[in-house]
Amino acid sequence: MTVEKIDVLSFVITGAERLDPVRVMIENYEPGKGRITITCYGKAWTAAWFAMGGDDVQTFIKRVSNDYLIDNFDPQLRSTVDDDNDANLLFVKSEIIKLRREREIDAVQAREMWDEAENADDVKESCCCLGIGNKLLNLFGDDPWYADWPTIPNPKYQ
Repeated sequence: MTVEKIDVLSFVITGAERLDPVRVMIENYEPGKGRITITCYGKAWTAAWFAMGGDDVQTFIKRVSNDYLIDNFDPQLRSTVDDDNDANLLFVKSEIIKLRREREIDAVQAREMWDEAENADDVKESCCCLGIGNKLLNLFGDDPWYADWPTIPNPKYQ
C-alpha cells in the first residue's frame, strides 16, 4: 500500500443568500487531469476529468456550460419535473377534445374519459397505470408515459 501526499486547493464560500456555506476542494493531478468536490448542507457532489485539454480544473469549469457541469455532478437530476394534477387535467382534457374533433372517439367515450379525468386524484396515474385507470388508459396509446405531459422547471436544477 502506498500513501501519497497531494496538494488540494480548498476554500469556503459564505454569505450567499439562503445558502449554507459551500466547501470546494479542487485537485489538479497534472495538466488536463483533475477532480472537484463540492459540499453544502450535508450533500456532496464530485466530478473528475482526465481530458481537459491541458486546462486545470479552475479554468475548465469556467469554460464549460452549467448544464454540462450539472450533468457530471448529478446525472439523475432533470432540468424539469412533472407539473401538478391541475396542469395534467388540462392536458388530458385537451387531448380528449382533440380526439373527439378528429372523430377518433365518439361522444359517449369522450364523456366517460372526461368524467374519469375530473374525478381522478392523479390523472396521470389514471392514464398510465393499469391498476388505477379505466377509460383513460387508451387516451395516449400504448406508451402514455411518453406523452408530452406538462412540466415545470426543477428548482433544484436552477
